[in-house]
Amino acid sequence: MDQYAAGKAATERYEALFRVSQTLISIRSSEELFRLLARELRAVVNFYVMGVGIYDEKAHEMRTTSYGEPGVPLQAPQFAPEETFSWWVYQQQQPLIIPFLDAETRFPAVAEMLKNRGVRSVCVLPLTTVHRRLGGLAFGNTEADAYSEEEVSFLSFVANQVALAVDDALNFDALQHAEEALRASEQSLRRIVDSIPGLVNTTTAEGEFEFVSQQCLDYFGTTLEELKAQESKGWTTSNIVHPDDFPRMLATWRRSVETGHPYESEYRVRRADGVYRWFHVRSLPWRDAEGRIIRWYTLRTDIDDRKQAEDRLQLLLDVTNQVVSNLQLSDLLGAISSSVRRVMQCDLVSVCFPDSERKRLQTFVIDFPDSKGLIREELISIEGSLGGFVFRSGKPWAGNASDLLHSGLKNEPAIAEGLKTGCVLPLISRNGVLGVLALGRREDNPFSQVDIGFLTQVANQVAIAVENATAYGQIEEARAQLEKAFKEIKDLKDRLQDENVALREQIDQALMFEEIVGTSPALRAVLSRVAKVAPTDSTVLLTGETGTGKELIARAIHKRSRRSSRAFVSVNCAAIPASLIASELFGHEKGAFTGATQRRLGRFELAEEGTIFLDEVGELPAETQITLLHVLQEREFERVGGNQSIRANARVIAATNRDLEAAIAEGKFRSDLFYRLNVFPIEIPPLRERREDIPLLVEYFIDRFARKAGKSIRGMNKKTLNLFLSYPWPGNIRELQNVVERSVIVCETENFSVDESWLSRKPLASEPKSQSELSQKLAAQEKEMIEAALRASGGRVSGPSGAAAKLGLHRSTLESKIASLKINKYRFKTANSSKVS
Repeated sequence: MDQYAAGKAATERYEALFRVSQTLISIRSSEELFRLLARELRAVVNFYVMGVGIYDEKAHEMRTTSYGEPGVPLQAPQFAPEETFSWWVYQQQQPLIIPFLDAETRFPAVAEMLKNRGVRSVCVLPLTTVHRRLGGLAFGNTEADAYSEEEVSFLSFVANQVALAVDDALNFDALQHAEEALRASEQSLRRIVDSIPGLVNTTTAEGEFEFVSQQCLDYFGTTLEELKAQESKGWTTSNIVHPDDFPRMLATWRRSVETGHPYESEYRVRRADGVYRWFHVRSLPWRDAEGRIIRWYTLRTDIDDRKQAEDRLQLLLDVTNQVVSNLQLSDLLGAISSSVRRVMQCDLVSVCFPDSERKRLQTFVIDFPDSKGLIREELISIEGSLGGFVFRSGKPWAGNASDLLHSGLKNEPAIAEGLKTGCVLPLISRNGVLGVLALGRREDNPFSQVDIGFLTQVANQVAIAVENATAYGQIEEARAQLEKAFKEIKDLKDRLQDENVALREQIDQALMFEEIVGTSPALRAVLSRVAKVAPTDSTVLLTGETGTGKELIARAIHKRSRRSSRAFVSVNCAAIPASLIASELFGHEKGAFTGATQRRLGRFELAEEGTIFLDEVGELPAETQITLLHVLQEREFERVGGNQSIRANARVIAATNRDLEAAIAEGKFRSDLFYRLNVFPIEIPPLRERREDIPLLVEYFIDRFARKAGKSIRGMNKKTLNLFLSYPWPGNIRELQNVVERSVIVCETENFSVDESWLSRKPLASEPKSQSELSQKLAAQEKEMIEAALRASGGRVSGPSGAAAKLGLHRSTLESKIASLKINKYRFKTANSSKVS
């Protein structure tokens, strides 16, 4: 009940401070602000007298305003700055605590004045913002030693809120002075505006920029002309204002321009280095003698620190309320971790507790959206770990990666995750240290002492939450949930491992060459078709002889598609045994067959939202052809040994060097699968049909392999080039690549040459003479029969009276034979037409 009452009291106090800070935001006059402070701060701070000292650097004066207990201003003599409390905290930038004013000797004049008014103890705090030092905020009490360490910590939050409000009021006062000075001199206005710690600009009545202060231009990292250029485009291409705030900002500004009412808003503005900071923006219209608006004056005041303070104050309120009301530890710590990460602008927040033997720490909650997976929810030894050091010592730690390395913690996973700065705090209760709260940032932005002080309060609240939840037995339930989380992480780990296997296989496969080289019409025709089909999701069938670069064309299609950011998974269907091809393509469940010790994802799952390349598709066994046909038709499949349908969202590119139509005729390939694959066929020409590309390819391979071998080859004689041009290259580009690499290895001069014996025209395997003659005779007879059928059909191939029907062949099969036998079917049409005429 004591903890509950303390938590409730803290909640009420922070709520009162939050209301005061909200009230302070609306005050623009410094004089009115000081009066309000004396009246409103009594809701959160116990004091008898209060004083605000603002240091005027130019006059070297400490301008002090004092108020008594009823809130009535007190008349105080003018002291030299060095005689005042405010001067001391202004210089030292730390709180000044005087528990017994009777014993104070450093400030005799001020101390004597306060003692005469009954003050016995004093607490003075510096008023400082990110831009400048302002002065000091002093509280006096009639009781001795009235300000404890906890009270001073809370008063520091009060001073931060007051400093931001005072800075805003002083900035507004400065803007008012700047407006008055504008009537006297434009040059004077520029000097005054550039001295204001804010971003100032003026615009016409229609909202066009007239003047922008240098501070404003420096903040944006731009020029006035560039701002006007963005303005002319309606700010549609600008990122100066945060995208989430831009619509609201633009609508509010246009409404003010239309109505003539003052403009006031808060939104985030982009700094030159890309960081967005919160600004309070106020625009006032300037009217002529007839009341027409002729100009707008705008002041942008940086309130990012105030917003951060408000967020931190709200976070403490939320944490305190959660501690009082929520006993579900996992839900509570998850919400707190997410809020702390957002408010403290961290990448990682985690909470760890010791195991039953207090030898290892268990990560209970981790909030790390961009994790690489190196920091997991697992047990870590207390000995030799950073978390263990904080847990054992009970003292907070803050530092960077270098500090960890110097301390010998080289295996700390936070370093491998790329975290550059961090902070670890103990969760301390009355019974000892319960666990640790850890925060990390990937940016080189260390945690300040103010941050550590604030996080210590958060850690104290979290410790109370842990004690309350433990009392109600919720930790056992949370540990059961962790066991479930371990299994999910293991599944993700297995999938990641499978994806890494596929990725390593792709990297290990040596490409035929690194770029598409050549300018021949045949190659340009292929690339033209690639450019047309790549942006679509249509299935592509690549045909051509071995070594022509079919996989390279497939990768080119993938890179120019909408799926280029996803995986390109290549499968050589001929290299995988028939018994394993189904498992390789579609995956298998654990126990699906002997040796299937765990579930494995297939290539289609690894290619999710990407591209799968089926090389040598003509070698697929019949049963796998049926499964592949189902995938292409229904866009779903089942793993081997599984019964759950899995959606397939991968583009299919197939390739073969076989005549699939002939394979269909022989019953070795399914015709329905062929038509599903043959949506967009691309035939890759052999090297002998693009001889004009040979010089470019030879030059490319010479340069590539010479650099690899560390040799300098400067030229090639004409005889060698003629040998390359005259050779038929049955192995196509792959053979050319091998010959060039072999020649570079044996080359001993700067002039490239090739052994002529390597480019002999003898066949790879000699055929028996009788068998060769038989093949020639059969080809001649087949050509004669086809020409006779074409002559009888007037050159027509398809249709009831076409040559294909007369020969009993499929149209595409006959077309293939006409092409292979080099028959000109059009000459029969001409002859037939002559007969008719």
